[in-house]
Amino acid sequence: MARGVAMAAAILSVGCYAYRPLGQPTRAAGAEVRATLATPISVQLGEITVQDVDRVEGLVYRATGDTVVISSSWVYTRLGSRYFANGGVFAFDGPQLRSLQVRRLSPARTSLAGLVTVGVAAAMFSGVKQALGGGGPPPPPSDGH
Repeated sequence: MARGVAMAAAILSVGCYAYRPLGQPTRAAGAEVRATLATPISVQLGEITVQDVDRVEGLVYRATGDTVVISSSWVYTRLGSRYFANGGVFAFDGPQLRSLQVRRLSPARTSLAGLVTVGVAAAMFSGVKQALGGGGPPPPPSDGH
């Protein structure tokens, strides 16, 4: 039962949010964003240098004009490797960015996740009911003899 609850929670947390293109040039500090770079770069993360980074995810630290400063959570390489960025701060101006997306609540994904969660919960409770002996046909009536 605990496994089912954990699965339902995971479905809801993943299903509710999606990255959407940012329609306006202004970005609010604290917004969760995904920056896709026009040209891959090398970044220093602690004692290692990660090469061919083409995507950075994190929170907007500051935005002025066409420059956005991101306190990053993750960096991704062109080959798809993901590295924990531990809040490394990176500044990008307009020409360096191919796209900038903001993470927002997705109504479609939230609805789908809710339906899946209800289905999982119904299956769990049905299984518990069966395990406790409920849900079967009623016993035959006795004739009193």
